[in-house]
Amino acid sequence: MNPTSQIHNLEAEAVFRALGSGPGGLAPGEAAERLREVGANSVEVRDPWRVLRSLLRQLTNFFTLLLFASSALCFVAEHLQPGESMAVLGWALAGVALLNALFSFIQEYRAERAMQALREFLPPQVQVLRAGAPVTLTAEDLVPGDVLLLAEGDRVPADARLVMVEDLMVNNAPLTGESQPVSLGAEPVTGRLVDSSNIAFAGCLVLRGRGQAVVFATGLRTEFGKLAHLSQALRRAPSPLELQTAHMVRVLTFIAVGLGLSFFLYGVASGRPLWVNLVFMMGIIVANVPEGLLPTFTLALAMGSLRMARKNVLVTSLNAVEALGAVQVICTDKTGTLTLNQLEVTRLVPAFGTDGTFPQERRRQLLKLAFCAAEVHGTDQGLGGDPLDVAIARRLAGEGGDPEAAQQNRHKHFPFDVDKRRAAGIGTVSGQEVFAVKGAWEVLRPMLAGLDAGDGETLSAGAAELDRAEASMTSLAAAGLRVIAVAYRAVSAEEAQGANQDQLESRLVLAGLLGIEDPLREEVPAALASCHSAGIDVVLITGDHPDTAMSVARGSGIVEPAATATAVMTGDQLEALSERELEEALEAGVRIFARTGPAQKMKIVMALKNLDRVVAMTGDGVNDAPALKAADIGIAMGSSGTDVARAAAQIILLDDNFASIVAGIEEGRTVFLNISKFTNYVLVSNGPEILPYLLYVLLPVPLALTVIQILSIDLGTDIIPSMALGQEPPEPEAMQRHPRGQEFRLLSPGLVLHSYLFLGLLEAAWSLGLFFFVLHGGGWTYGMELATDDPLYRSATGIALATILLMQIGNLVGRRHPRRSGLDRGLFRNRLLLLGILIQVVFSWATLYLPPFRKVLGTGPVEWPVYLAAWLGIPLIFGLDYLRKWCAGRWQARMSGTAE
Repeated sequence: MNPTSQIHNLEAEAVFRALGSGPGGLAPGEAAERLREVGANSVEVRDPWRVLRSLLRQLTNFFTLLLFASSALCFVAEHLQPGESMAVLGWALAGVALLNALFSFIQEYRAERAMQALREFLPPQVQVLRAGAPVTLTAEDLVPGDVLLLAEGDRVPADARLVMVEDLMVNNAPLTGESQPVSLGAEPVTGRLVDSSNIAFAGCLVLRGRGQAVVFATGLRTEFGKLAHLSQALRRAPSPLELQTAHMVRVLTFIAVGLGLSFFLYGVASGRPLWVNLVFMMGIIVANVPEGLLPTFTLALAMGSLRMARKNVLVTSLNAVEALGAVQVICTDKTGTLTLNQLEVTRLVPAFGTDGTFPQERRRQLLKLAFCAAEVHGTDQGLGGDPLDVAIARRLAGEGGDPEAAQQNRHKHFPFDVDKRRAAGIGTVSGQEVFAVKGAWEVLRPMLAGLDAGDGETLSAGAAELDRAEASMTSLAAAGLRVIAVAYRAVSAEEAQGANQDQLESRLVLAGLLGIEDPLREEVPAALASCHSAGIDVVLITGDHPDTAMSVARGSGIVEPAATATAVMTGDQLEALSERELEEALEAGVRIFARTGPAQKMKIVMALKNLDRVVAMTGDGVNDAPALKAADIGIAMGSSGTDVARAAAQIILLDDNFASIVAGIEEGRTVFLNISKFTNYVLVSNGPEILPYLLYVLLPVPLALTVIQILSIDLGTDIIPSMALGQEPPEPEAMQRHPRGQEFRLLSPGLVLHSYLFLGLLEAAWSLGLFFFVLHGGGWTYGMELATDDPLYRSATGIALATILLMQIGNLVGRRHPRRSGLDRGLFRNRLLLLGILIQVVFSWATLYLPPFRKVLGTGPVEWPVYLAAWLGIPLIFGLDYLRKWCAGRWQARMSGTAE
């Protein structure tokens, strides 16, 4: 058996023996040897091949491989028929493939580097004893057997067994999810290691006191590290955009390769030369593959992540930008996310009577008793300590009391115990020596013997009186307040000196109840209303009382004001359900999980995912990390979250605010809509690029577009307009639609028909019409062959290219909105759009009239009237597309009216 697994059972001397150490710590040489043996104290699994694997993934996607294959075909064609400049084209295609891959890799690498800057949770330096002397080390250099020196404010860097303590208190929230302080000791204990009160766990914060502890587990062997490793080992499912992109790439690749091979075989069968068929096949493939689409995707996501950052939503994975827009369910915490995490004592209720008959002197007495069981200290920013204790101190001061004097009158403090769910203290209150307790009502009720009725009178605590007090507690909880009961008893000087907490917790008198409010964030109700109008369900997961959780859910808008208890489930009920039963409960309308722990989040996530929901989960603790990783979108808290939670998440809320999640969802939806727009825009030009090759192989006509001209569109003039569409602002109705379903396709049949068979055919018809008009005007007749350097051919292919470039302007404006003209949004609102239009205009002119461009592209000039005819393509494509939108809108309105 591993000796450290029972280390909490051992005396201090036995602990040192088990770990081969001593009270003075390890010798430097022994520590160095152990560091070589066990490795650094780090929870991160370092993958030396991660960067290379990321680069290889970008180099081996379908589009990139297809471009490399086309490049290889160019070199084969150059070998078969030298002097046709096919090698230049081959290098161009290879360069495009490489740049595509490098661009995506760099964006992904930059996002990961930004995330690495956040990984500063474990302290960089710690104090230990080495050879009897205190030394400062980096946390990564700790080894088992080191004697760790802990003090207030320290973050525990490794799992360690305490051997000496002085009033030591820690916050185990990063590990357990419980934010209450825990008192630790150095005596042996029985039970499970993770429940031991003599163990300081890695990642937890020292709130008070100091101590010495012997390190017995470091890195991934700590409880912190085990959870971190679990979250790292979980593989997140591909994001919706990744699935959509993969589907689109497969479809377009199949079309490109299928058409290319079919017409290659047709060309071979018809007796054309092999190199001509190779060039033709490559042209078909290049025309079908939108080479600039994937880098434009990456740019759109990168720009979306920057806009999200300005809304306090930090994205650690680019695909999460769009995935957040696909969310159908948000599972959220309460404290700090829906609320301000600023506790305030807002209600004081006497043990007997109502708060309306509670005079100030009695209110002050109740607060003094509560403060006797509290612990606060002064800091540079004011009072410090447990937020509840600080809230009590502030209310006491507000009622005319003196917290500092009350603190001096306390002689002994029993810190809050998570299992007992209460804290206590002994002190002098109003001239009387008392033992005071504050905690959960259900815990204190069995200890009560009386109720304080004021004026020195005490009522016997019969069942009716206790039920009346419990009704007051329930009323406070139903109002959304956290309820703390306060009880006391008089003690003698001997009892105050020698008795322990358990001996004093009997025959208590209930002093009253405190109603603690953590106000809702002002912007949360509007954010919840936006979620409902957007078809997004919100599930509240909290450790609070069910009545408190219901009140917060009603106040924020998670459930309707008339919602009943059927919308609430407790952690105990959740634990008893099978996964299928939980799915049925969620479908039946359960939206609140109360008295639940972070470990139960995973069960809720998996049940929602089994219902085919896209799930976002919030969390901040180490034990939230597996649920964050299992969710489609993990959302960690930036200010209160642990490093492991942030590492497991794809989204980090810099302000811990639920409203920021909703703002991120709107941005994510906008990014997807914009991706759909520029995908539609880019695919339109595929039509006039493909049709010339089909005519060329089927009919005795010249090729209207060369491969280099196609690339000038796909990788030249279409890039800036695509980026402009990727920067379009949110549409007002973006949060008025339900989330798209799992079955939704980015490359839908409707988009393909619209791009290829409507707008694509329009561009092809007008550009080819002018192509043949120029040929016919120059004396060409059907079946006549033209050399590629013939001036007539160059002029004809030039006007075909210029026409496509100009018609893409009409296409660009029309893509700004699926139902409206696109002009109504104002061209000047998007300056990148204006730049894209300017580039297309200038490029169309340079294609025909600027010699350097003509030389590279193989084009020639045309008469000005012909060039002006190409400009008519802009209103033609824009007008016919707007007519289609108008007819579609009328038809939808008519169908909607019929349905009503």
